[in-house]
Amino acid sequence: MTSCHSIRPLLPARAEELTLFEARSRAEHVAGCARCATESAAYSRLGHALAVMAHLEVDPVDGTLERVLVAIGRRRTAVTDPRVLAAAGSAGALVATVVVARAVRNRRQTRPAARHMTLPRRLRLPNLPVPAPALARAK
Repeated sequence: MTSCHSIRPLLPARAEELTLFEARSRAEHVAGCARCATESAAYSRLGHALAVMAHLEVDPVDGTLERVLVAIGRRRTAVTDPRVLAAAGSAGALVATVVVARAVRNRRQTRPAARHMTLPRRLRLPNLPVPAPALARAK
């Protein structure tokens, strides 16, 4: 028999979300453990209640939108704390970095791969002097 510690993460899952082994282990444990059976039943009732509530449609009370907008307007204040401003700037820089990195990665993935081409080690152009190393010129 498995322990409560190993079964507890499986309790909130629906049966179709579990593997056959996990479902069997959970069922065997819940059959012999009253505490886990109670918790599993609570999750089951919650799932059924959420499924029923998913089909409910309720119109909001008149004036709800206006009250929400007024409440948001009251809470809006100017941020003057330099630590908050620095954190916001850092977060913005991080987001920009991630966006640029993804764009570069996507661009590289869309380019055709030219693996058969090799670049020359030294590019030689005709009619141009080849620079000599500094030690060779000194002699």
